[in-house]
Amino acid sequence: MQDPCIWRLKNGLDKRFRSGHPWVYSNELASSPKGIDAGQLIELQDKSGHFLAKGYGNPHSLIAFRALSRNPQVVDPMSPDWVTHALVKAACLRRTIGLSKVSHRLCFGEADGIPGLVIDRYRTESGQVFVVQAHTAGAQRICNSILGILETYTGDVTTDVPWDKTSVVLRNDIGARKLEGLEEEAPNAIKEVDGVDLSAQNIFVASAARGDQALLFSVDLLSGQKTGFFLDQAANIELAVLRFKDLFRHGDSPIKILDLFCYVGQWGTQLGSALKRDGLNVSVTAADASAKALEFAKKNLARNDLPSETLKADLIRGLASIPDKSFDIVICDPPALIKSRKDIASGSHAYLQLATQVFRIIKEGGGVVCCSCSQLLQEERFLEALAKGSRRNHRLVKWIARGTPSADHPMLAEFPEGRYLKAWIGIADG
Repeated sequence: MQDPCIWRLKNGLDKRFRSGHPWVYSNELASSPKGIDAGQLIELQDKSGHFLAKGYGNPHSLIAFRALSRNPQVVDPMSPDWVTHALVKAACLRRTIGLSKVSHRLCFGEADGIPGLVIDRYRTESGQVFVVQAHTAGAQRICNSILGILETYTGDVTTDVPWDKTSVVLRNDIGARKLEGLEEEAPNAIKEVDGVDLSAQNIFVASAARGDQALLFSVDLLSGQKTGFFLDQAANIELAVLRFKDLFRHGDSPIKILDLFCYVGQWGTQLGSALKRDGLNVSVTAADASAKALEFAKKNLARNDLPSETLKADLIRGLASIPDKSFDIVICDPPALIKSRKDIASGSHAYLQLATQVFRIIKEGGGVVCCSCSQLLQEERFLEALAKGSRRNHRLVKWIARGTPSADHPMLAEFPEGRYLKAWIGIADG
């Protein structure tokens, strides 16, 4: 390991970083960050030369420095040993919150001390699959050793699943890498297990109604959306189950659920299964623009004996054909509609378009879930879209719960940029 390059902050610009924020912007540095390799180890000091942190730098990014360790005794926080130690700490948190036996996010970037690195651990019928994403140049460097890191981690922590039953997939097919000067890459299975089809895996997911049990979901871990599944919504689904379980009376009329942007049908399957266990007659309409996603959703709903139908459509513009007040529960969980600051106006309008349709097609007294995973969309602006959409339909919506990312996506109070997911659960009157 070469000695880290030393960067210093401008006088008076260390307060935010000292308060715990893990980033330093290029205009906060006392000198230009040019002249280093992207992702290179950096020691950060204040104007007087006092140690602040070690992390990695990127001369091509507005976020010039990301902290890995504030302990001056740590020699190389990018070494495989240090990263493995960080993953073991992350695993302890997931075990504490009861997720070690089901699929979960093992590493959530800054919140777990490894900025830019995402690792999802999927528990499967035959073993486990780690799906890894490197969002930044520093995380990309760490990924050069990821197989050795995960092998050591597996031996130390996941003793119930051996390394020979472990697959590893790199999913660097994400646009955010361009901000770091990195190219998007095709999904790559860097470790495979004989007989395991990563494009059609059954994963164990915690049941929203019974946390001590698991549901099986068929997913594509090689080229599906995100890393193959949306693990961050688990807590919000559980919250919706809790709020909606007494909303409907027992009877022969089916409770009609519309799962918009359903992907593999997670929301519809979890909600439908929970209501069915309570003795209710349930049917689910799974709606998405992707025929492949709808195939997975249909399979996951059928596995849980839930009557279903599918709707393939552009859901921003294609909901007008659905009659007014058709569904008892509507879930609207679109992908990020705002990917950069230039998209804020058009994306906000798209959220308004969706809200207008959602509040038109939900029945009187029905349950509604509206979500946004656009980090750049302020929550107040999201609520404005929901309020305007309900007013356009002369509906009064009483919001009864506010969601957050699941506990395996921990948040830091000092790092507001990590608070990206917004979820509101309500009852629609009128």
